[in-house]
Amino acid sequence: MEANSTTNPAKVNIKNFKLSPEPNNDGWDAEIIEGTWPNNLSGYVFMVAPFHRKKDRHLFAGEGVIIKWNLKAQNDKIKIYANRLRTWDSFWNGKLPLYNLSKAFFPAVITPLGISEIANTAVVNMNGRLLLTADAGRYWEVNPDTLETITPIGHFDEHIISVPLAFFPLVANTAHPLYDPKIDRLISCELKSKLRPGNLFTDMVSDVYITYWDGKGDLEHCKVEGTVLDGTPHTVIVTEKYIMFPDMPFQMGVSLLLGLKIPPLKPYKKTQLYIVNREEIEEKHQESVTSRLITFDGDSYHFLWNYYHMDDKIHCVAIQQATISLTDALEEDDVKHFSGESYSQDWWGIPWMFAFDPGVLRKVVIKDAYCQSQEAFIHPGWFSTTLYTADPKEFLAKEGYSTIYQVYTGYQRDFICRRQYLGFRDCPNRILNDEQLPPHDLPSVLAKVPLDKNWEELTQQIKKEQEQNPDTHVSHLGKKLLDFYVFPDGYIVNSIQFIPQAQGYILTTILTPTDYLEAWLFATNDLSQGPITKICLPKKVHFGFSLHSEYFERISHVKPSYKISRLVSDLRSITKVPYEFFFDPLDNIRRRNTGNLKYSKYDVR
Repeated sequence: MEANSTTNPAKVNIKNFKLSPEPNNDGWDAEIIEGTWPNNLSGYVFMVAPFHRKKDRHLFAGEGVIIKWNLKAQNDKIKIYANRLRTWDSFWNGKLPLYNLSKAFFPAVITPLGISEIANTAVVNMNGRLLLTADAGRYWEVNPDTLETITPIGHFDEHIISVPLAFFPLVANTAHPLYDPKIDRLISCELKSKLRPGNLFTDMVSDVYITYWDGKGDLEHCKVEGTVLDGTPHTVIVTEKYIMFPDMPFQMGVSLLLGLKIPPLKPYKKTQLYIVNREEIEEKHQESVTSRLITFDGDSYHFLWNYYHMDDKIHCVAIQQATISLTDALEEDDVKHFSGESYSQDWWGIPWMFAFDPGVLRKVVIKDAYCQSQEAFIHPGWFSTTLYTADPKEFLAKEGYSTIYQVYTGYQRDFICRRQYLGFRDCPNRILNDEQLPPHDLPSVLAKVPLDKNWEELTQQIKKEQEQNPDTHVSHLGKKLLDFYVFPDGYIVNSIQFIPQAQGYILTTILTPTDYLEAWLFATNDLSQGPITKICLPKKVHFGFSLHSEYFERISHVKPSYKISRLVSDLRSITKVPYEFFFDPLDNIRRRNTGNLKYSKYDVR
């Protein structure tokens, strides 16, 4: 058995998940503690994390924390900067007595003023502009140089509102919009809530609107007729011809966003993707479009896809996991499933993001709005698919992506509570039954999975190796087939970002068993050798559990001209939003800048 994977693993330091950094405009120096930092590296990596407060019932509640890594080393040190997003939520926290009585669920705080706005999930590089995003609340722009909050994107009455009647109404959208450089637009989708027909005692459902923003004017919307979501899209998938959005299996309905204990319907047992023709919106400028529904196997949470079609087919990868729920979190009354022990307060609020089933990567080919083929890669020792990265230069390449670099955070038995087990024990997409579950923890893994391999055959080869070599640690199977790295016990890989320089590098943040976080740098041409450099972060830059990231080759020092007044936005919200929501939801929104979407999708700005 390998030295860095034992049956008595080092315990995870649970306090590392929820600590947040102190802002520092001057930045911190992170020391290189192992290896050598490549002297050819430059550019910046931006990561986002939640700001966890003591009253938050969920780790992902609270406004965002933005972290900037300057990749140019100086004196064997890397400069790191961090700052909190300054939303209205940040301003009123600690000032309004009623505000402090509330407790955050997932993901927002409910107050007399409305729904708190967060942007703590993902990062978007919009032609050099830095946007922070989440599934609830408007997107926010941040100065990539100073990390100061510049502006929310859009007045409330420009958006499709999910829940009105407050100064700060709920805008439910997608945490992963896409900036399309071919048309110089940000493409997302927004949701309008309504009661579920025929069943008022389950969570509300949502109508869907495709949203475009040019970075300087008002938002433009197009309704998707006949399409109703149970949960959230979380991701908008944009190709040269189509826009697709999923109905995600973690059922982040509006009631759950509001912290209400109204049960959702059980999700459909397959992935559902709705597909819309871009030409109908951008060329014909239709105010509403229809969608077609595509289904394929598995519970999908994220997607990697090619922009250009190959042989008139859409090629994408679905990152799947059958036994997790990012909307649920450990609570005071929960117990550890495998031991029956109670959780201490340090554990409360950690999402159910550790699975008791192997993760799945599913390669899907779509043609004419039908799933033409699918191949699943399953490794028996790699649990909990979370974040991934890929070479950003390949997104607009005609041949598409060549490889996905996938994080598996491992099988951590203590994180699996009884409620989580009961909620997913009968999931039809489970791979292992209870008798096959490992009796001990399994480590995190960073894997390079080429897209040109047959994934079904690769899965069978690893399964055969397991049968023929029962003494090989299950996480290390397949070393002759794939390039991967198994992390030491007690170390959990977190955020991950591909740096497209030289042969390619990957920067990861690491939750360690110690009181310090680390960042590890890998060379993409040989993950199995381990990190080529390790960095130890100062304790004050302890940003806890970080999420999605983005690479910037350079940052602009010119402030964008787009900025809206927060006071005007709030006043317009209380005066216009209720009327538009109940009586005239689209006309007042669509009348602005009519015709802006009529441009060629081949027009490179």
